[in-house]
Amino acid sequence: MKNSLIYISIFFNLLFLAAVFFALNKYGGWKNLWSKINNRGIEKNYHHRKNLFEMLPGRDSSIVFLGNSLTAYGEWPELFDNHKIIINRGIPGDHCDGVRGRLDEIKKLNPHKLFLMIGINDLAYHPPETVMLKYEKLVADLLDKLPSTTIYLQSVFPVNNKVSPTPIHNRAVIALNNGIKKIADQNSLNFLDTHPILLDDRGNLGAQFTLDGIHLNGHAYLIWRDFLMSSIKDNG
Repeated sequence: MKNSLIYISIFFNLLFLAAVFFALNKYGGWKNLWSKINNRGIEKNYHHRKNLFEMLPGRDSSIVFLGNSLTAYGEWPELFDNHKIIINRGIPGDHCDGVRGRLDEIKKLNPHKLFLMIGINDLAYHPPETVMLKYEKLVADLLDKLPSTTIYLQSVFPVNNKVSPTPIHNRAVIALNNGIKKIADQNSLNFLDTHPILLDDRGNLGAQFTLDGIHLNGHAYLIWRDFLMSSIKDNG
């Protein structure tokens, strides 16, 4: 009797797990579940920040850093010795389409230079080839709205799934970066290959630079700053 109850319990547990896997697969899989958890509050934060940026005054001849949380969390004016004309337009959780949705505000800044890093969040939900289509549309709109701006396309940093699991694989990051370089070449834009500067010997984001596998600590920002220094100072 006891063994029968154990077998019945195992059967129903397996049945429950099968139902969970079936439901996950039917409604978009693990990535969709991760996105629903991860996006709680992110969309509202995006609109809050976008609205604030739209309220701020324009500032001609600025240097704009544009992107997601990796850009947003960088204290760029201080990193570049209180460079007064650097403006941070990173929003945590942003992606290619989100950046496209706020280019009118960027145009108002009339930037002399623009440093773009975007795409890592897109890879959490889409394959590299889909992200590339979104990136191409973004760059086309940038060129249309900012014809006099010197645009720098930065490659995307790797992730470290050993430090903390993410829904992103570094193979996808490399594929996206190859596409970004191709877009830069096709449009005669500056390509800054930031991807290798924080790599470990296994092709991951160095564990010494992150606590969650994606975002960066102060040491990483200093290395990123040093890598960009010549482009910031260049008068071209």
